[in-house]
Amino acid sequence: MKKLITIISLLVAIALSNTAWAQEKGQWNGKRFENIVQIGSGLYLQNGYYGEMNNPGGAMRLSYGLDTRLNETWSVMPGIGLTYMIGEISHHHWKSGVLLPEYGADPDNYACIDVFSDIRYHFKADRLRMVIGLGPALSYGDGGTYYIDADPSDPLNQCDKFKHFGVWLRPSVMFEFGRHFKLGFEGNLGLNNMRILYPEYHVVNTNRFANLMVVAGFGF
Repeated sequence: MKKLITIISLLVAIALSNTAWAQEKGQWNGKRFENIVQIGSGLYLQNGYYGEMNNPGGAMRLSYGLDTRLNETWSVMPGIGLTYMIGEISHHHWKSGVLLPEYGADPDNYACIDVFSDIRYHFKADRLRMVIGLGPALSYGDGGTYYIDADPSDPLNQCDKFKHFGVWLRPSVMFEFGRHFKLGFEGNLGLNNMRILYPEYHVVNTNRFANLMVVAGFGF
């Protein structure tokens, strides 16, 4: 938690300093606000004892952000996103247009909605422009309950697997083509343990989530 507070403090300091610069020098003469819709897919990874048996997983994400330029190079982009992470993606199959786990499997799937705020640096270029970003996110999600097919009487059955609230750090590298199109990479690195511990049932090890995606976006 101390690391998160330090990171957020640094990002806020950068934002405030550049806002002051913009006020002194005058508003940047380019496009001040840009709506950005992004969709991405990639890998979902877990660390910790329980995570090793679920890697690799798959992740899909849809997000919206309002990129607000502070000056010619810096911007802040608050936004909201939806992410669905599927554990043990190789043990799933398609049936009637629906992705289903193998019979009796209990994959660590997790769906969440998050709010984020990225600090972004825009490199100057005429055609292919690069933008790097970093910022925190807070999420609320649901990972379902345990399903132990081998022993329906196991007391862990129907217990919640994961916590609802998560804290993330979001690095990104995007490339802008023309006026509207964007393509790049985005990561979401979990900073807190998501596994609910049940010492009485011998669930005592922690888990953190992460995902790395290829992202395509449209700005307007």
